Amino acid sequence: MQGKTIVYDTITVNRDSGISFDVWHQNHYIPSILGAGQLLNVQCYGSPLRATYVSVFESNASAATLHGVLPAPDHPAILSSERHVATFMNEQMAAGAIAPLREAPILYPVLFSVPAAGEADFNAWYDEEHLGILLRSPYWPMCRRFKVYKPQPESWTHIALHYLTDLRALESRERDEARATPWRAKLALNDWFKGDYRVLYKLGQRRMPEK
Repeated sequence: MQGKTIVYDTITVNRDSGISFDVWHQNHYIPSILGAGQLLNVQCYGSPLRATYVSVFESNASAATLHGVLPAPDHPAILSSERHVATFMNEQMAAGAIAPLREAPILYPVLFSVPAAGEADFNAWYDEEHLGILLRSPYWPMCRRFKVYKPQPESWTHIALHYLTDLRALESRERDEARATPWRAKLALNDWFKGDYRVLYKLGQRRMPEK
């Protein structure tokens, strides 16, 4: 089930942390977050290249309800952690795409820090041009977009969760086309137009237990 709010949770660990962190993350940390608030489920992803774990928690609670109330990660293997509560903006699906698209094996999150003065143009480009091109790729079935609630200064303000069925999406002619338009070139002149891009592989899903 998809919620109107997500908690986007990132943890980067020491590469030599071993299996103990995996056990802690899945058996202690994830249950502690699910049990702490009005959360529906979580999709977990990992990046072997960066030794990074990303969890996307879904909730129907408001961002204000979830902001600042969930327990912080605490494990000796953690090098850094980052958490954003974000509200749903919209989603676009490729023509003919079949649900459930959140089960796609690859998550390609893109985070931007967009100033208020540039937000209208940025959103229009993303929704009216950029996604329309990307979703023509046979490996790019869906994107969900969120706005970060109360972002920290100079932190990310917008999160796009791209769901991919194959890494060939990132080498496709559609992606090359989407990155070569005049509208994108105009936006790229801004210093803030530098996103955080990750390639993450699905680890699993956990749901709140039925009561």
